[in-house]
Amino acid sequence: MRSSRKSRPARYALSLPFVALCVLLVCAFLLGGGSRGDILSLVVLRPVAIVCLAVGIASVTRDQIAEHRFVVLMMAAIVAVIGLHLVPLPHAIWSALPGRELAVEAGALVGLDDAWRPLTLSPHRGWNAFYAMSVPAAVVLLAIQLDKEQHLRILYLVIGLACLSAMLAVAQAASGGNEALYPYRITNDGYPVGLFANRNHQAALLCAAIPPLALLALRAKGPSRALVHSVAVATAVAFVLLTLATGSRGGLVFLVVAALASAGFIRAHEKPPARRGARSLKPVYVAGAIGVVALAGFLAIAFSQAEAVDRVATGDVAEEYRLVVWQSVAGFLGQYLPFGSGVGSFVEVFQVHEPREMLGFAYWNHVHNDWLEWVLEFGFVAVVLLGLSIVVLVRRTRAIWVRLPLKRGAHQLAWTGVAVLFILGLWSLVDYPLRVPSLAALAALGAVWMGAPGSAAADMPAESRRKVSGM
Repeated sequence: MRSSRKSRPARYALSLPFVALCVLLVCAFLLGGGSRGDILSLVVLRPVAIVCLAVGIASVTRDQIAEHRFVVLMMAAIVAVIGLHLVPLPHAIWSALPGRELAVEAGALVGLDDAWRPLTLSPHRGWNAFYAMSVPAAVVLLAIQLDKEQHLRILYLVIGLACLSAMLAVAQAASGGNEALYPYRITNDGYPVGLFANRNHQAALLCAAIPPLALLALRAKGPSRALVHSVAVATAVAFVLLTLATGSRGGLVFLVVAALASAGFIRAHEKPPARRGARSLKPVYVAGAIGVVALAGFLAIAFSQAEAVDRVATGDVAEEYRLVVWQSVAGFLGQYLPFGSGVGSFVEVFQVHEPREMLGFAYWNHVHNDWLEWVLEFGFVAVVLLGLSIVVLVRRTRAIWVRLPLKRGAHQLAWTGVAVLFILGLWSLVDYPLRVPSLAALAALGAVWMGAPGSAAADMPAESRRKVSGM
């Protein structure tokens, strides 16, 4: 007993990378809930991210980089590609790139026909994208330095921040859309957006938070286990109701994905009936009653604004135009290949090709399909990077899937990372969640969790390794 008490301080000791990551995540969620580059809070968030990035660079070791080789190299490749898009090129080279004809003519009219220009057609937005990478890059370099216990504590922090966003969403709905409760000027007024500017991004966080919540709940032990389970169920139900209240139709789909991912943890922690005693039922009933009372407020608000189900059938003008945008971009995409139009250039490029029926006072800041927008801006490089990411994600999913039910903490953490990346990655097909600093930070965490040491296919039984390698 003495030795266990002495080991407790060491187990829960705080390290500089852990503290820096906690600070960065809190700042990212409180200050980085929007995708626009002119949000005032970025003036605080990005310097914090750069400081945390410096901490990560100074403290990371070669062994830690080797353990997470793919995620580090992928992050470095993304940053490098964005940086290359900002390097000025001689006029002879730049003007020869596909899709630059109009820009070359405009430059000649104002006497800039010999000027050096970067690859991107929108340099100021490109620099914004470069600085935005400071948040996920810092998260990766800090997260790869943590052990399993510290990652589990990070999970508690993520769930806590998701609950904070949920509680703010409840306050926004209960107040009837009081402007003082909305953190951003350009937002979905009247909707429970929480810490975000966009209701879809609030829904994305709530969906992505359900698998980590399931993991933490089902790792609970001891006399409080039943109570923890009940509180977790109540929280998950609240997340579901608030996702419906956002009116996000994508939330309906990805709630199912989150539930399926959480089922892996439930199966892993199933107990045989013989181990269930009558003494465990009473706390369940008490905690269940408490959970029902706690949910009463959520039910009263959420069901009165659960627009997601109604919007599946009704649709709106914005959704119809989204399809038009996708078709338009797919139509002129080939004019900018193989190098792309340049990082951050969608707004200006789309204004050149925008269909006549869409002309008006509004403008589209993104394609609402990030996979398509990445290919437009980065060309074949995006295809290669996205292809590699898909291959690794599928192989990692397969490697963990054959281990169900999951017993080891490393495998459970890796499954959580896979679930988070699946939700945010698939959501990027219809929106742009990874352009929001807080969700980009969460995706970076998911990538690190997916490659948790001890969960790789190398530690699988020989028969399972042969199955995975034979994919």
